[in-house]
Amino acid sequence: MTLPPFCLNGFNGSSYLGQQADLPGWIDAAARAGFPLFGPDVFSLAAWQENGGIMATLACRMRDAGVGCGYIAAAGMLGGEAAILPGLLQAADAADALGAPFLQVNMTGADTATRKAALEQACDVLAGRGLKLAIEYMPYTGLASVRETVSLAHHVGTDRAGAMIDIWHHSRGPDSWKDLASVPLEAIAYVELNDALPALSDDQTVETLSRRTFPGAGELDVDRFVTLLRDKGYNGMVSVEVLNEEWRGRDLTEFARRCHESTAAFWR
Repeated sequence: MTLPPFCLNGFNGSSYLGQQADLPGWIDAAARAGFPLFGPDVFSLAAWQENGGIMATLACRMRDAGVGCGYIAAAGMLGGEAAILPGLLQAADAADALGAPFLQVNMTGADTATRKAALEQACDVLAGRGLKLAIEYMPYTGLASVRETVSLAHHVGTDRAGAMIDIWHHSRGPDSWKDLASVPLEAIAYVELNDALPALSDDQTVETLSRRTFPGAGELDVDRFVTLLRDKGYNGMVSVEVLNEEWRGRDLTEFARRCHESTAAFWR
């Protein structure tokens, strides 16, 4: 069976987490592991540019490696504040330079009406850019459910926004498998695969940023998640986001290889 397009998420090496943000190293590791796509985040891109990196050079590095750009991660925390818009436009510029079709965003806001208005604002600012917002819902934020995320996408149009469905957030959040099965294909931006080690605390931020693991090496029902999506007919991008503190600073080639092999095992 043909594998869907896998994208190596680079957030485990992000400057947001105090890492070096070695974007060329991540690109090369992705290529060696067989990933057709790589997903950088705005924090690492900013740090790389502050250290003299040029976006066009990074784009050339990706082309030479045969690796495309799946998305720009952490492009904005949308809550309706005007102050977030310049950063969103910078992320859009990065997407243009690297050829990414998605800007991955998160959402704040006290209620659904506020979140709707914030998403409208973001879509209006990006009008004509040819980019789609991938909305990540998380169990420890106001936007915690796939149902509301799908409703938000439909509110602005699924040509402009869609749900980014991460197995970790699905499994640790309020949604049921029935909720996930009810998501229409057109409302999915892309999906994200990983696994979770048994929780050591109730701090979900720590757990999600430092205690994920390779698909199949944790306690999440990865097989059910993948089977549900495949039965639904999903064949879009699969981002692999393993956020694991013990792997930070270790060999990127081995990390990327394990990400690809463990993910491919569930999609064959």
